Amino acid sequence: MSAGRLRQSVSAAIRAPGSAPRSPSGALPALLSTGLLVVLGCSVGYRTDLHGPPRHAGQAEWPALRVVWGKQLVQRELLGYRPQEWSSAAIDERGTIYVGSSARRLLALASDGHELWHLATRGVVASRPLYHAETGAVYFGADDGQVYAVDARSGRLRWTFSTEGTIAHAPVYHDGVLLFTTSENRVYGIDARNGRWRWQYDREPGDGFGMQGFAGVLVHDNLAFTGFSDGMLVALRPGSGALVWTRSLSGGAERFVDVDVTPVAVGGAVVAASHSGGVYALAPETGAVQWQLPIEGVVGLTATARRVFVSSVAVGVVALNGLGRELWRQGLPSGVPAAVLALGPYLLVTGTETGLFVVAAESGDLLQYFDPGHGFSAPASAGSGLVVVLSNLGRLYALDFT
Repeated sequence: MSAGRLRQSVSAAIRAPGSAPRSPSGALPALLSTGLLVVLGCSVGYRTDLHGPPRHAGQAEWPALRVVWGKQLVQRELLGYRPQEWSSAAIDERGTIYVGSSARRLLALASDGHELWHLATRGVVASRPLYHAETGAVYFGADDGQVYAVDARSGRLRWTFSTEGTIAHAPVYHDGVLLFTTSENRVYGIDARNGRWRWQYDREPGDGFGMQGFAGVLVHDNLAFTGFSDGMLVALRPGSGALVWTRSLSGGAERFVDVDVTPVAVGGAVVAASHSGGVYALAPETGAVQWQLPIEGVVGLTATARRVFVSSVAVGVVALNGLGRELWRQGLPSGVPAAVLALGPYLLVTGTETGLFVVAAESGDLLQYFDPGHGFSAPASAGSGLVVVLSNLGRLYALDFT
């Protein structure tokens, strides 16, 4: 479907509150595959969870989500039987969009979607780039084990750093040091100016069964936090890699103890999760556990000033306050949700087999969804007035969200 036809279909599919399908077994599942954007009534949205009080209309204002343009990044003949694209975008202060894909290159696009430059890589880019204004560089990794530093304006390659693993998360910049993790069960610190090695910290892989994937890095209160496949969360000095503390998040489980979700900070705590042990809040300085909730299958964490939003294979999206009390939970029709994108009173949730959902952050009500087919594995990004998300069919969508 062309971008023009898609926009026409989107306009035709916007429905008034209360007119959306009312049953999970009704018309909504059929619409999920049509590539349309639909407005859902607060009290009648597609809900698969059976927990919490009923929702009521009028609890949230209606957002306006509109497709501005779409751009094919991966040629259809290169897509597999069940394609997945994992890269999300970074957007700078000029509105330039930086995004990778399974086409093995990083693209820089203007806000209207036209290409400014691209850099070819030897591996699939499945991570989010990091744009850093002070250095004028874009940093990103690929599954060829390389970290790339690229001039943001010209696309000129500045340097590369080689590892023996794959890289699936955005690096973090702290006081001239670039921190990132790899599938080697290792975290690196390298010089952001020239890519020279500073330090590394690694742990032995955990015994028994584990999950695919690994955590990224959080820097908070001058400490770097990340998790490992043996169920441990660690705190390190970002400048030297010196170990400050370790804490097991396995919850006593023997299988699937991986801490493979990037931690977040909320209030005075670092919040992390293991697949089997659930969600933990810890004191940053000591690693002391402040609270724990046994939510299984956590695949993403997002923090705002007052809340933590948990994405889970088992239950969908769960909202917690800073003390760990559950406020609401919202299921998705099928598939795996990514980490949510928080935009003021709204959350944008992508699903591997469904699409992009707009959820009221206060209540958990489903308000809108957009699905171009085959869903989204990557989380959405926002900046310069646009929401940008890469579909599993290799098409990048820019949406206006007002």
